[in-house]
Amino acid sequence: MSEELNQMEALLGDQDVLTYSRGDILRGRVVQVSDQGVLVDIGYKSEALLKPSELAPFHKTPLQPGDEIEVLITYIDEEEGTIHVSEKAALYEKRISELERAYRNRLPITGTIEDEVKGAGYHVNLLKSGIRAFLPGSHLGDDLPPNIEELRGKEVPFIILELDRRERNLVVSHREYLKELERQRKEELFNKLQPGQVVEGTIKSIVDFGIFVDVGGFEGLVHRSEISWKDIPVVPPNTYKVGDKIKVKVLNVDREKERISLSIKQLRPDPWIGLKQRYPVGTKTTGTVVSLTDFGAFVRIEEDVEGLVHISELSWGYPEHPKEVVKVGQQVEVVVLDVNEQERRVSLSIKRTQPDPWEKIEEKYPEGSIVKGRVTKLADFGAFVYLEDGVEALLHISEMSWDKVNKPSDVVKEGQEITAKVIKSDAAKRKIRLSLKELQEDPWHKFLENYSVGSIVEGPITQLKEFGAFMKITEDVEGLIHVSEITDERISTPADVLQVGQVVKARIIGINEEKRQVRLSLRSLHRQEHLLTSDAGREGITMGERVKGLKELLKESESSS
Repeated sequence: MSEELNQMEALLGDQDVLTYSRGDILRGRVVQVSDQGVLVDIGYKSEALLKPSELAPFHKTPLQPGDEIEVLITYIDEEEGTIHVSEKAALYEKRISELERAYRNRLPITGTIEDEVKGAGYHVNLLKSGIRAFLPGSHLGDDLPPNIEELRGKEVPFIILELDRRERNLVVSHREYLKELERQRKEELFNKLQPGQVVEGTIKSIVDFGIFVDVGGFEGLVHRSEISWKDIPVVPPNTYKVGDKIKVKVLNVDREKERISLSIKQLRPDPWIGLKQRYPVGTKTTGTVVSLTDFGAFVRIEEDVEGLVHISELSWGYPEHPKEVVKVGQQVEVVVLDVNEQERRVSLSIKRTQPDPWEKIEEKYPEGSIVKGRVTKLADFGAFVYLEDGVEALLHISEMSWDKVNKPSDVVKEGQEITAKVIKSDAAKRKIRLSLKELQEDPWHKFLENYSVGSIVEGPITQLKEFGAFMKITEDVEGLIHVSEITDERISTPADVLQVGQVVKARIIGINEEKRQVRLSLRSLHRQEHLLTSDAGREGITMGERVKGLKELLKESESSS
């Protein structure tokens, strides 16, 4: 009977051994703890031996009899009936499975940075399991310091880049974890944002073409065309600052290109819609001068609506630059001249808010009146004279002197105060013409009082032309000696007989009062002298013949005039 029991016990023992295999993970109870190791009851016919080197790390307190732990069978000695186990290996197998799942699904795992691999990276203890991974220095991430003294003991999230279970090789990256976090945040944000939605954001940066706004971990762009309803070349420098909180409207969300388009101006209605009804032509309103150009001033009449006051509409005067009339920031009253909603243009006038000085100009400056003014500008044809704000008169070059004037600057200078006579005043054409010479004695009238046809005059030759010579009769009057009236002899040009500066005597043979022209003759005078002097000594010529000759000369001169 006892032999049968022994055989049965041996059979049962063999079956027990077969139920356990190397690599099995079992739960057991600590039976005994000594310096040689720990005895663990795993349900085997004898306790399993757990050597100190096979204990799992990070035990908060030493193992005590009765504690339950997980172990992995590392060796079975069937002859001795002993079994060796490892708590460390059991923990590794359990954790490596979790890590493989995280690796396959790109899930984040945590690890503690332990020490530095000089010039390469860091050692990381994953999941507090003793499983060591390598963290390349380039994968540390921008949010962590590179100094090992600051990193040691720090628990950090990672993404597993490489995992080889057999070789026990793991490579992790915190940088990839940050990228994955950013990707998830973007996806969540893109799912949440919808066109037309109004959100609050923070200005991250300002560039020439717009404003970048953080709207929940991702930056959207407010293009400069979406900042204001008016056209602006760059972002207004004093209106928006980095760090400011602003509200924006979502225009578009492009998942493929990862772009979010935002708008500031569309938070309010387009002010140009209905502007013509709000500001009909002729409306008076107030505005602020916002900028000056060479051709005028821009005035803001409401937010994002600016009108142009052309330089010609700034004043009834004639400013050379708008800064002579207005300055930036000045409040002004304007009259609306035109509103074009389609082209987004408004034409304004400042001068039409003031009385027109030309309305009663003919009463104030009647023809024949004497006025004082200041020469403001010279031109080839004359000078402009300031009389009062908005009123300038023209002093034509022909009205500057009774003498011939080659250029206006020979008579007047810019800035010179003059006294002149009004010779034309026309309110309809907004023109006033002045004269200086009308205040001077007319030398022509004086000439007519002293000279007539037949008078003998003496003076120098001033000019020689192909058709004749000009001779100075008085300081203000010249006469023309036609080439045919120089001599009885045939000549090619006046220069054959005369020269400039030569003083000669001539007889007046014609006067045209309307054209103020005097015709002279040397030939006629020489014939007269020939009769009166050369022929006077000849015998046989009577007094009657001399008188007859003079009469013929007079008739000739009268017929030529």
